[in-house]
Amino acid sequence: MAQTELLLMEKVCDYCGAKLEISSVARHGDPHPYHYACGQCGKGYEISSFAPPHVRVLAPRTDGKSDSYQQTMF
Repeated sequence: MAQTELLLMEKVCDYCGAKLEISSVARHGDPHPYHYACGQCGKGYEISSFAPPHVRVLAPRTDGKSDSYQQTMF
């Protein structure tokens, strides 16, 4: 059985400035890309992991807005 460990990282959302804690599972082998979103504005990100990440908001958004992130295609 492969040994697993918890990955824990903090990230500041590029769009709204919220401070996020992202936790996921790591183990030896080839990880898969998983998508997650900021809990304050919905901006999407990607992480390489063996299971879907869990996202927790550590500090609310700092941009003074209440809108959701809208990805544009150009």
